[in-house]
Amino acid sequence: MSDVILVRHEAPKGFQYISQEEYEKFQAWKQAQRGICTWKLKDLARYKYGTKSTERASRYLTKHRHDLDIEQGGFIDYVNTHNGWQIPAAEMVDYLLDHPD
Repeated sequence: MSDVILVRHEAPKGFQYISQEEYEKFQAWKQAQRGICTWKLKDLARYKYGTKSTERASRYLTKHRHDLDIEQGGFIDYVNTHNGWQIPAAEMVDYLLDHPD
């Protein structure tokens, strides 16, 4: 006969437990959204900094130009930004996850 141990664990404040099925549905939806989206500078600012102000986002893009510039093998066309930024969201999210500074 084996003993049974019950453990009660509450999710930290601001978090909740969801089923594996719900989590997988959300991940599939999130991936689909990333695949079709192009960001402007304010979209990057909202995602990275949670603000509409684009100053920090602009500095981030300038700081990481060597990695992001299409001429250096990246995915942002820095030369033609005079008409506004065209930032592929999926690639940018992946880059931000790898370079959180």
